[in-house]
Amino acid sequence: MKIMSISSGHDASLSVVDDGKVSSYLKAERYSGIKHDSDERILIDIASKEGLFKDIDYLIYSNDSPQEVKSKQNEKLISKSRRKCSMIEPKGQHHLFHASHAFYDSGFEEALVVVIDSTGAYLRKHSGYECVSVYQTSYPYNFKPLYKRYYSYDHETLIAKTPSGVDFEIHNILDGSLDVGNLYNSAAIAIGADPDNCGKAMGLSCYGKSILDFDLKGYEVINNIKKYFKDYPDLLEYLLTIDNDHNNSFDLTITKDNFQFFADYCYEVQRQCQEQVIDLVGKYVSNTGIKNVCISGGYAMNIITNYELMQKYPEVNFYFDPVCDDSNLTIGSSYYFYRMKTKDMTIYPVSTTSYHGYPIELPLGATSCIESETSIKEVASLLAQNKSVAVFYGQAEAGQRALGNRSILFNALNPSAKEIVNDIKKREWYRPFAAMVLEEDAHLYFDNVRSNPHMTACFPVISDIIPGVTHVDGTCRIQTINSDHFLYDLLLEFKKLTGHGIVLNTSFNLAGQPLVEKPVDAFRTLCKSSLGFLWFYESNRLFKTNF
Repeated sequence: MKIMSISSGHDASLSVVDDGKVSSYLKAERYSGIKHDSDERILIDIASKEGLFKDIDYLIYSNDSPQEVKSKQNEKLISKSRRKCSMIEPKGQHHLFHASHAFYDSGFEEALVVVIDSTGAYLRKHSGYECVSVYQTSYPYNFKPLYKRYYSYDHETLIAKTPSGVDFEIHNILDGSLDVGNLYNSAAIAIGADPDNCGKAMGLSCYGKSILDFDLKGYEVINNIKKYFKDYPDLLEYLLTIDNDHNNSFDLTITKDNFQFFADYCYEVQRQCQEQVIDLVGKYVSNTGIKNVCISGGYAMNIITNYELMQKYPEVNFYFDPVCDDSNLTIGSSYYFYRMKTKDMTIYPVSTTSYHGYPIELPLGATSCIESETSIKEVASLLAQNKSVAVFYGQAEAGQRALGNRSILFNALNPSAKEIVNDIKKREWYRPFAAMVLEEDAHLYFDNVRSNPHMTACFPVISDIIPGVTHVDGTCRIQTINSDHFLYDLLLEFKKLTGHGIVLNTSFNLAGQPLVEKPVDAFRTLCKSSLGFLWFYESNRLFKTNF
C-alpha cells in the first residue's frame, strides 16, 4: 500500500509511505529557503517531476486552518496521480498525527504520548486551538485521548469532562491562562525573536535567575507579565498579541549590557513550563501505570525539560520525537491511515527515522571552489587544527537537529569554539552548541548520561576539557555516536590525535536559513561564510573557497 500525504500551513511537507515505511520526504523550507515555509506547491511540483505520484493508493491532504480546503485544489492533486486514488481530508487531527509519528517510531508496543505545541487543530465549536494532548496508544491504531486542552480568544474559561470521560479544557487566552506553548512563545517574542525561535529563549534562559516577585502561576500569568514589562510598553503590547500571526519579530537587540532582564524572564518561563509538563506526565503515568512515554509537538525540542523528565521519572522509558515539528504531520498521518487500513501489527525498530530527506544526486559537477581528495584522517586532522568542516552526506535530517548528515563540526576542546562558530553562522552570542561524542566515552564528559542518538536531551558536563560545547548552566546537548554511524571512525581518528572522541556539532546553515538540503545550497553557504571546508563524505571530496 502506497500513501502520499501533503500538509499545508506551518512547516509544510510531503511524504510517501510505502507498506508502512517512509520512502520519500520533502520539507518546503529546504527547497524554498524560507524557514517554516507554509506553501506546499513547491513540494507538489517536485513530487510530480520525480514521479512520486505514481501508483498512489491514498492521497492525504491536511489543512488545520479554519478555512475549508477548496475542492478544485483537491481535484488538481488527485489529477497528478497516474491512476485513480482515494482522497482523505482529515480535519481536527493535528495532535493525533504528531502522536502517531512519535508512537510508531518509538518501538514501544504501548505508550502514553504527550503532544505539546502552541497551535494545533482548530476546534470550530469553541473557536479554540489544540495546545496540549495526552493519548494512550497501542497497536494497530488505538489512540485514546486522556486529556485535551484548547485555548480560545473568544470564550470564557471552561473546564469539563467529555461524555467519554476525557479531561477537556478550554481556556480564554485573555483571562491570563497561557498554555505552555504560547507562554514559551512569549519568551521568544520578549527577546526580539518570533514564535518559531523558542530555542533562542531556551538558550538565554540558562543565563537567568529566579525573579522572586515574579510568580508565573495559574491565572496570574498575564498580570505578572504586565507588571514585569511595565517599562517596555511597546514590547508589552506586541508580546500579549500571542496568536501565532506575527510575521516579523519585535525590533529588539539583546546585548551583553541588557540581556539579564530578558534572561530572567526566559528563566521563569522555562521553569513554569517545565513544571507544568513534568506534573502532567507524572499524573498520567500514575493514572494508567504505563511506563513508556513519547513526547511530540514543538515542545519536544526542549532539551532541558527532557532531561528533567528523565531525572524525575527514572522508571519511565522516554522517547522524545526527533522530528517533532509540524513537518512530521505527513508521516504521522500516513502511518495512522496505513495501520487503520491494513491492521498491520509490525513494530519497526527505532534509529532509522531521522533521515528522510530526498536522495541527492552525485557527482557534483563543476564549482568555483578549490577541490581536493581527502580522507577521514585528514578531516580529523583539520578539526584538531581548529578548522571548521561542514559535512554533507546522503539524505538530510528530517528534523531540526543536525545529526551528522548536514552538520558543521569544530574542535570542542577549543575555549574559543563558541565565538568562532557563532561568527561563522552569524548567530547570537548566547546560543549554545551541541556535541557529537563516542557513545562508549560519553560518561567521561557527562553525568547521568544515556544513549542519545537524536540529540533530544542535555546532560550535565563533568569535564573541563570541552569548554567549546559547555553552556553557561554547565550542560550540553549531545548526540551519542556508536559504530553504526558513518562518523564513528572520524571521532576515533580525532581521539587518536587529541585523546578525546568528542567534537562540536551544529546545523549546516546560516542564521535564519533552513538546514542545507542540496549540494548547491552547501556551496552557497560555504561561499557566504567564513566556513573552512566542505566535505562530501561519499566521494571523499573536500572543498574550500579560493579567497
